[in-house]
Amino acid sequence: MTSHELPAPLLEVTGLSVDLATGRERCRAIDNISFSVERGETLCIVGESGSGKTLTALALMSLLPAGIEVAAGRMRFDGRDLPAPEAGRGAGPYGDEIAMIFQDPMSSLNPVLTIGRQITESIRRHQPSLTRRQRADRAEEVLALVGIRDAADKMKRYPHEMSGGLCQRILIAIALVNHPRLIIADEPTTALDVTVQAQVMASMRAACRLTGAALLLITHDMGLVAQYADRVVVMYAGRIVEQGRAGRIFRAPRHPYTRALLGSIPRLDGDVDRILAAIAGEPPLISRLPAGCAFRPRCQLCRQRPICAGQVPPLRADGADPAHASACHFAHELAAPVLMERN
Repeated sequence: MTSHELPAPLLEVTGLSVDLATGRERCRAIDNISFSVERGETLCIVGESGSGKTLTALALMSLLPAGIEVAAGRMRFDGRDLPAPEAGRGAGPYGDEIAMIFQDPMSSLNPVLTIGRQITESIRRHQPSLTRRQRADRAEEVLALVGIRDAADKMKRYPHEMSGGLCQRILIAIALVNHPRLIIADEPTTALDVTVQAQVMASMRAACRLTGAALLLITHDMGLVAQYADRVVVMYAGRIVEQGRAGRIFRAPRHPYTRALLGSIPRLDGDVDRILAAIAGEPPLISRLPAGCAFRPRCQLCRQRPICAGQVPPLRADGADPAHASACHFAHELAAPVLMERN
């Protein structure tokens, strides 16, 4: 690498497509998506349920369930290809260099093992040279890192003795314990109340900053995106419809779906009597996507224009900002900002 070359992204996904078996047929659940995660940044993938966010994470972790498979694309981590799913358990950088935090902490933790046992087992697998005492010390250290007090006592307890917020912090601790360079967090605060959400996200963000880990945050919560994202990828019906820097996405989104998501967020400085804008209709089934633009039946910008029904809009870069891209035939009509400043 010369002095003028930028370092390669930590994670680079190119042309990823994932197929899902439905009876005797196969349908495309994720269609030709490309994105990257830079070292130390927070990238948020956002969209409604069924948009393909979790399948993307599972494909990255080589955890796709039976009947779902990667049909095309390339996934590279730190300049090397991630192994294919058939490579078998234990292949690749999973668990140490790449770690994942799942959505439901109570179903992710083993109910019959103590917290300490679950953390130290992960250390033993990925750092076999450490002694039992060193593993215990590392477990206590990482519990303290995510804001859990009395770590030695918590290690003796079982998941059912903990609150949902504590269990989610323990999952973050398990993800961090082997010094990962990338953490994938799939809706990590969905089951938590607002106050605990804030505490968990603050713990995770602080831990990532201390360790230098990049964070790939998957969520449908635009409030979390506004607070934590450096860059944003917006997905709809298995495709990326917009991506760019978070500030630009919130100030001047260039896709009707992104605008609709932002329009549904209440504002503290707005009229308390204002009725929030709802997105009409429902997300389409991936097995029955409409012709042309998948968002067309719900889009207020479409107005039955023939091109919307006849052509799938490509993801095109904005001329004023090459880092910003959207997949709308009429993105130029969305030039006016929505003035949704980030907190």
